[in-house]
Amino acid sequence: MRSAAFLIAALLGGALLLAPPPQASATDAEAAVTPESEINDLPPGPGRDAVYYTCRACHSDKQFTQQRLSRDEWDELLTAMVRENGMAEPEPWARTLMLNYLSTHFSDLPEDEWQGLPPGHGREEVFYLCAACHSLAIVKQQGLDQDGWAETLDWMVEEQGMPELETEERTAILEYLSTHYGP
Repeated sequence: MRSAAFLIAALLGGALLLAPPPQASATDAEAAVTPESEINDLPPGPGRDAVYYTCRACHSDKQFTQQRLSRDEWDELLTAMVRENGMAEPEPWARTLMLNYLSTHFSDLPEDEWQGLPPGHGREEVFYLCAACHSLAIVKQQGLDQDGWAETLDWMVEEQGMPELETEERTAILEYLSTHYGP
């Protein structure tokens, strides 16, 4: 019976990932905290909705926001939730968003492990994407504006075999790079 409850909760968690949050009436808002106000308790960023609607299907936010795990450990934890607890397997794009979000906001990586990249939205995406092929020193010395960074990303996709980026991830990377490594 308990595993059936986990399965139902996991399936609902996956279904919630695809559905918008329910709208609360004025009386509901007075009586209880709305999901929208709860989700706003999490740091903003791509993947927040996916984490909220998947993880909160079974857990309180404190069960994951008080964790400090590496990206690999978050990945292992998601795998365990699917295998051992019956959580619905997130779509690959949703899993990537969740891992980026969790390891950006709830990571155990000390600041020196980021190779000098300053904190901010998009840092993890820049770190993992850029360092996969070259030194981050190359990134930090460019001094490009957002259009220049966009052209560079396009060139890397077209000429260097970098995978095409999802719109949210590309936006986060461009904003981070132009903010921290602009002219």
